[in-house]
This record gives sequence, C-alpha cells and structure tokens, in this order.
Amino acid sequence: MALSPEMKLRLDKIDTLVEKGYLVKTKGDFPIPIVISPEGKAVNTYLQGKYGDDSLPGFSWIAFFFPFVFATKIRHWKYFWFLGIVGFILSIIESIFNIDLSIALSFGVPLLYGSGYPFQRWLFVKSNKEEIGTLLSVLLGILLSLVALIPSFIIYGIFTP
Repeated sequence: MALSPEMKLRLDKIDTLVEKGYLVKTKGDFPIPIVISPEGKAVNTYLQGKYGDDSLPGFSWIAFFFPFVFATKIRHWKYFWFLGIVGFILSIIESIFNIDLSIALSFGVPLLYGSGYPFQRWLFVKSNKEEIGTLLSVLLGILLSLVALIPSFIIYGIFTP
C-alpha cells in the first residue's frame, strides 16, 4: 500500500491522537468517521487543524478533487451511497423549488470527504485489506458515481422542462 509522505504524516497524527485516548469510529451509513475526544466529546474535524492542544490530520486535497477514486481505492462504498442519497434529495429539492443546488453536490460532498478522508484511510490501513489499483479505481469510481446518481438523473429527466 503506497502512501504519500503527506498522508503518512496525517496517519501518524491520528496514531498520536489514538495514543492520547481519542477514539475514531464509524457511525451508520455516514461516510466520514467520527472522532471522540478522551473527555467523550465529538471532535469537529471539518477544516480544523487543531483540537485544543492536539494536532488534527487536516484536509486532503487529493481526496477533495478525486473523491470517487480514493473512495474506490480503499473500498469505501458508503461514499457512493452517500453521494446517491444526497444527489437524490437535492434533485427533489431542485425540482420542487426550481433552484440550482448542483454546487452543493459538486463542491459540498468532496469538501466533506476531503475533511474526513485521512480518518477513513487510517481505518482502512488498520483493517489490513488490499487496496484497489489506481487505474481500476478511476474507472470503477466513475462507474459507481454514475450508478449512484441514476435516481437523480431520473428526477431531473421527469421534472426538468
């Protein structure tokens, strides 16, 4: 499993947090892991660099620009479920109120994923699973994104004049 020096540094920061008593866990179908402080409080990891005196892993720009590739690479299928559900809900809202919310899907979901990807990658590394190759991740990620958005495309097709 190839890790960039930047990602290795982020994973080391998460290891340090866990050694200090932080807990990293997943909850339901939400695609971003939840971080719990040693005091039992949820930690806001979105676009944050620190929590108190502790350094957080930070934002992953590569996961922001290519979330479908990196979600596929680490077999994070919840990302595609989340993408499909958010896309479907936004398409219904767009159809009802005749407003354009495509920026929320094209910018908001990757922003959320870029914030949580270091934690998701850390969980994947700890699972000792084999990652999917880059070329296959690109192709499969594009295909899975299109499949996840089929319900949204149907709503757009029905309600868009």
